[in-house]
Amino acid sequence: MLYVKFIVKDSSKFIDFQKLYKHMENVRQPNFEFEDKVPEFDWNNMNDKEVEEALRIIDESLDEDLIVFRRYEKVIPKYANLFFLKYFNIDNDKLGDLGVQEVLSIFNYLEFGFEVDLNNLEDLGESTSIIEFSTGNYPFGGLERFFITLKAFNLIPTECFDGFSVNQIDWESDFQFNFMELEEQTKVYLKK
Repeated sequence: MLYVKFIVKDSSKFIDFQKLYKHMENVRQPNFEFEDKVPEFDWNNMNDKEVEEALRIIDESLDEDLIVFRRYEKVIPKYANLFFLKYFNIDNDKLGDLGVQEVLSIFNYLEFGFEVDLNNLEDLGESTSIIEFSTGNYPFGGLERFFITLKAFNLIPTECFDGFSVNQIDWESDFQFNFMELEEQTKVYLKK
């Protein structure tokens, strides 16, 4: 089983992350459907203002980027969004369509590109937690963007098993890290 251990720097942000984690779990369930369907309208009993509002809702339901962005806003807090903007080196004032696409790309990765089953999110005590996940294929979307997601919630990845070895994660900056393989821990972990 793959895992990432991380330090919780802010418990309120960890609670926010748990909301994203639950969303990621839900998306991975068989036959999952998003709750962004267009409601039924009783056209015969609507006044002009209600018809105008219904048409706006229908129009917005055809804008896939807007639908995804609304899902994003439900589970990604503003502070995490600002971190992603820094990661993609996007100036908030120049966000525009390309910037929105960049930010939504990490959300698409979390929903669909990170091809794993989320098995467990657990508090290990002493401000340390672990996420355990499994995958039936390799590559599975990689870990870098997942690490960046954790960092966006002020959760600092410190160790992982990437399918091959147990690695210590040493951060050089907010976005750059190095792996240091922990050979003895790898041997022990692979024997489990």
